[in-house]
Amino acid sequence: MDYQDYITDLHLNLHPDQIERLPKWYEHSKRVVDFFTLAYYPYHMVQCPGGFKAEEEIDSELMKEQWDFIKDCLGTKNKTENYISFIGYEWQGTGEDGDHNIYFKNDQQANIQLSPRYQDLVKLFQAQAVIGIPHHLAYSLGNRGKNWQTHDEHFSPFVEVYSHHGSSEGDRTNLTMERHIHMGPRIEDTSVVSGLKQGQHFGIIASGDNHEVPAMVKNGRAGVWAAEYSKEAIWEAFTERRTYGFTDSKISVWMQCDDHPMGSIFTTDQKELALDIATVANGKIERVELYKNGELDQIHLGKPATQTDTNTPVRVKFRLECGWGPNIKFFPEFNEKIWQGELTVDGDVISVEQVYSSFDNSYEMLNKQKVAFQAKSQKNGGDHWMRDAAMRNEGFIFEIEALPSAKMSLTINGRQEDYLISDLLRTSHLIVFEDEAKELLKERVGLEKYYRSDSWYHNAYKVKLYQAATEEQYAITDQFVVPINKEETSYFAKVVQSDGQVAWGSPIWISKV
Repeated sequence: MDYQDYITDLHLNLHPDQIERLPKWYEHSKRVVDFFTLAYYPYHMVQCPGGFKAEEEIDSELMKEQWDFIKDCLGTKNKTENYISFIGYEWQGTGEDGDHNIYFKNDQQANIQLSPRYQDLVKLFQAQAVIGIPHHLAYSLGNRGKNWQTHDEHFSPFVEVYSHHGSSEGDRTNLTMERHIHMGPRIEDTSVVSGLKQGQHFGIIASGDNHEVPAMVKNGRAGVWAAEYSKEAIWEAFTERRTYGFTDSKISVWMQCDDHPMGSIFTTDQKELALDIATVANGKIERVELYKNGELDQIHLGKPATQTDTNTPVRVKFRLECGWGPNIKFFPEFNEKIWQGELTVDGDVISVEQVYSSFDNSYEMLNKQKVAFQAKSQKNGGDHWMRDAAMRNEGFIFEIEALPSAKMSLTINGRQEDYLISDLLRTSHLIVFEDEAKELLKERVGLEKYYRSDSWYHNAYKVKLYQAATEEQYAITDQFVVPINKEETSYFAKVVQSDGQVAWGSPIWISKV
């Protein structure tokens, strides 16, 4: 069967003080992901003696009132719009089993249960179409990390390997888990790899654990492979573990073996089989890794750049990133910047992907050759203890088909720069709004000359065009041949881009008859 992939943010938390934001979040999601999911967060901070604050469940009446509002709001939209949504809530319990997001197939039959233990939830929901997704698994056991001893693979068909917390893949990966230092450090025994080594069956996703903007690109998102765009088909993809996850911009991962799709468990009488992998990234793929029972087993390197025939059109992707700018320690009013631009190419614009993390990115295809866009970079971030306070540059990934000798013009905030496609393939490029920074330093602090460029360069807004990758570098089909053992063996693929972005596909489990 042929499947189509759809992406979403399966970990978007709506807090009790954010209920009025639901319509805005829903509308934003329609622009950036293929379907909407919401995990209501029925917890708040309470004041303790001495000024200390601790988290607990909110008042049950307020919880019911807000939950009914969510169901009514999305129920109405589901009847009038061709945009699928799933609602759920975050469950934490006593912390002994790890945190899970509980999702319902049928929104109107959804009821919040805040039982103390995971096993209680499994029993309460055993006759319903409900799933519980573990997240930030690799925190310590008993302290909100995943308890594999109580895990139920039917209730929790897949797990969240990556979010703004970091990576729960294992304790020794190059992707850290250090943002919430008060919850760390991570350990091996509760990790995704540990679950696989214990023989558990689960798919893999990434998702943001976002608390202010849906589908923040840099925090990770999930992909599902469904037979069609319907609630039934997407739910089937959930339960059958046809899922994948990626850390930043979209990287799709597909794997099958002997006509069995990712997520499958099967037996065979063959001595060896081929695992077929297909991935489409947003930049150059550095390598594809194959993991056997959670351990790295094989590596295939991506394709190097090849000499391009100047008379043959080439399809490329490159990322445009806008931001940086004045240091808000000295210039606090420069905490955001609006970017408006147009990109025109002597060829075709195939696709545009919005990158990064605000409500304010948008673009319009004016024709096949021209795209108009707007973005807002920010430096102040959120001031809430659970929300993002990091600098947010903004941008887009453009996919273009043109001759290597074709010209591309970029006009942004009144400045025009021209490039050949071959220039984009050769190296990265930087546009520096240095004159603006010089004027700022002259006006504010009287600085006109300095023995080096630091003062104005460090405070200049900048636009970066990342080095482009060709289609043969960002879209790869691959094959790994593996021996078949009598003992059940799991295999999953991990894709690593040259810029460090990562994607994981769900495993396949194989044993010999």
